[in-house]
Amino acid sequence: MKLTLITPHIGRKRADEYVHTWQMEPLPMATLAGMTPPDVEVAYFDERIEPIDFDAPTDLAGIAVETYTAKRAYEIAAEYHRRGVRTLLGGYHVMLLPDEAARYADSILVGYAEPLWERVLRDAERGALQPRYVQDRHEPYAFSLPRRDLFAGKPYFKLSCVETGRGCPLRCNFCSIAAATGSTFLPRPIDSIVAELETLTNRTVFFVDDNFVSNHKRARELCKELIPLKLTWVGQGTLTMARDEKLLALMAESGCVGMLIGFESLNAETLLQMDKKVNTVLGEYPALVDRIHSHGISIYGTFIFGYDLETPEDGMRTVDAAIDLGLGMGAFNHLLPFPGTPLYAQMQEEGRLTDDEWWLSPTYRYGDVSFEPRTMTGAELHALCLRARRKFYGFPSIARRLLAKGNRWPPRKAGAMIGINLLLRKEIDQKEALPLGNEPLRPVPRAAFTELAEHAAVAVG
Repeated sequence: MKLTLITPHIGRKRADEYVHTWQMEPLPMATLAGMTPPDVEVAYFDERIEPIDFDAPTDLAGIAVETYTAKRAYEIAAEYHRRGVRTLLGGYHVMLLPDEAARYADSILVGYAEPLWERVLRDAERGALQPRYVQDRHEPYAFSLPRRDLFAGKPYFKLSCVETGRGCPLRCNFCSIAAATGSTFLPRPIDSIVAELETLTNRTVFFVDDNFVSNHKRARELCKELIPLKLTWVGQGTLTMARDEKLLALMAESGCVGMLIGFESLNAETLLQMDKKVNTVLGEYPALVDRIHSHGISIYGTFIFGYDLETPEDGMRTVDAAIDLGLGMGAFNHLLPFPGTPLYAQMQEEGRLTDDEWWLSPTYRYGDVSFEPRTMTGAELHALCLRARRKFYGFPSIARRLLAKGNRWPPRKAGAMIGINLLLRKEIDQKEALPLGNEPLRPVPRAAFTELAEHAAVAVG
């Protein structure tokens, strides 16, 4: 049997250009390839950097689905159906909206693939692919090693993506990962992480976990094991790590040069609305940030605009604070009701969604506001985000933020910080008004799946 794995793009404004920082190694696809038995031939297309060869012979197309890529993923599935090829959809969006995904594919995989993958492939091989495979969350499974040869020759952003666990114990009401995983965190055995890291040729690593420091004791143990590997690494976490000096020291010694931290807001009531109680001690922010910087660790801070209590003036004060804190990078995005989240349910109940399925809309563009804010219009919220990004990535701001210890030393790091800031400055306009998908979306009737498969079987036979 031949399996084709596909990572869709979100959409394109220009055929010859895609947002560079979105071109990360697609770890889920490499993990699926790593679990695939050797008698199954694997092909891979990453539409962010290459066209899909729909005419290449294959028996099953496995397509990754995120909310932003859902429309394009369904278009790709339809293109394979026209050729009589069976399709399988999986990913966090499928976990959140399985019934929607099932309208566009022969089969869906709901959950993580490790306990199910070989069964899926053998069913497909026998012509007995089931409409739905659902992971039993109570059934333990081992993390699979990714097949990184899938990445060979592809111009990915220069970071090796590695996971040390899955999920996040926090319950932020806007977070689709928390909604999909039930705010649980599954740690990966440390010896397995180290074994994978030892195989990497690229020694600059991005630990993709949503919260690397969710368990401080485990994070300290992992960092001790990382020290001999002499990596340079970045990850994602919370400000709570700054209260643990021993953890910060071990992170720095093990090669940590930067962490993404979700500040989200500088308003304590807004943070409570988000269920982001971990961040509510606002008076500590400068001291905690300075402590992280003192260990040579830069911070990528993320912020959300559009909650009910905040005005455009509050948003610009947040940008000024991010500059004053010396954050190495920053993201200033509007609130977005992702399907399946408590926020989405709340907005829907209040009648504030402007489109219940914005991710499938032919008119939606990246950056559009899909709900009705309380203190400004949707257009004003959109404009606020653009104004915030342009101020933060303006040349005076870059120069000032470069003075923070976590950003300026050693000189090589300062050069990298300037380079990534200039890239993110350029991407403000690249991302603006990016369409989702390529064409109008039409679900394929389930009866057509069987008919297409029968035609394909006759043609092959």
